[in-house]
Amino acid sequence: MPEHRGIRQVEIGVADLARSLDFYRDVLDLTPVDGPSRGQGVAWLAAGPALLKLVETGDGDLGGWVNDDLQRGIRHIGFKVGDVDLRAERVRDAGAPFTLPPLDAVGGVRIAFFQDPDGAHLEITSGYLRYHRVASPGPAERERLAALARPRTAPPVFDHVAVTSADLGAALAFYRDTLGYEVIGQITQDQDPRGFLITYLLAGEAVLEVFTFTAPTTASPWTPDPCRHGFRHVAVAVEDPQEEAARLVAAGARVEADGLLVDPDGVPLRPF
Repeated sequence: MPEHRGIRQVEIGVADLARSLDFYRDVLDLTPVDGPSRGQGVAWLAAGPALLKLVETGDGDLGGWVNDDLQRGIRHIGFKVGDVDLRAERVRDAGAPFTLPPLDAVGGVRIAFFQDPDGAHLEITSGYLRYHRVASPGPAERERLAALARPRTAPPVFDHVAVTSADLGAALAFYRDTLGYEVIGQITQDQDPRGFLITYLLAGEAVLEVFTFTAPTTASPWTPDPCRHGFRHVAVAVEDPQEEAARLVAAGARVEADGLLVDPDGVPLRPF
């Protein structure tokens, strides 16, 4: 897959733009930049291989999103850091609530989860994954070498979007076979009674983590509500947006307002 394809932007709805800019700039060390579009109540931040677009929505909420990975749709976005515990001190000092404090996770990485001022779920991770099953050795090795070269004080860089799917085969047909994302490998959470499997796909310079379970999942609550806080959509770079949109609709996406597509699990996407 050409490097220019894949995940390039994540749009996040916020109640107070100045407050959220302070958080992402001062706690995560992301850099405000001029983005592809401008407008009142909009700010862009550089996050390595992707951009974050903050959109001030005023009064609103997470639209039914709950912190339960069995809920389909977007679960969180993740950033690579040099040292999870070191960055977690910054997060703790800023008063951000942890949903999972730093710990060593299955796959040999160290992780922590917390929320931004409006409840968007964020992960920081350090180290590199020891996949239980490797599908593409090249990307796995590049990840390992990058982790070994990353200084302990390295600031966060965008790494992944995590989504929950009801059906791995359908998700692979959509993201691997239609969008061309390469499967890197898989991690099995053997101790999880829900039958938790994570499949990692290379989406340009970022990663798409697809969560699947043997336990039943619940529907995504996403709607195109303009007042929605949290994750509003993921923008994916493609060679021909109109042609790609038609292929994605044929693969099961539905068309929403303002040019958005929504995958079969309720993940909102904007091809561009």
